[in-house]
Amino acid sequence: MSDEGDAGKLMSTLITKMESMDSDMQLIKAENASLRRLIQNPSHILKKAGFVPYGTPLSEDVSVDAFRNDMDTNILKSQGIDADNLDKYSNEQINEMSWSEIHDMAAQHKEVKEMY
Repeated sequence: MSDEGDAGKLMSTLITKMESMDSDMQLIKAENASLRRLIQNPSHILKKAGFVPYGTPLSEDVSVDAFRNDMDTNILKSQGIDADNLDKYSNEQINEMSWSEIHDMAAQHKEVKEMY
């Protein structure tokens, strides 16, 4: 009879332990689901970390801003410039130029820019 009493206590202890483990598993599943929702949207993580979204306003005198992707064109060094004219002057030649030559070069650039 004591065997049945001990076996009953053991069964009841095992059932209690299994129920507590099951409730712990349900809590872990709920936490995992909330973490998955949090990871799916990075703005939630940043918000929880204390970061706030911020955007700089456009300048008042600029209608489009190429650095904000407002234009369809790319900003390239050689855009609208003939490739033969890129290597027209070396760095040494530019450093040895007089101010009048530099102003002439700027005027030429302005004319080319107006053409495009």
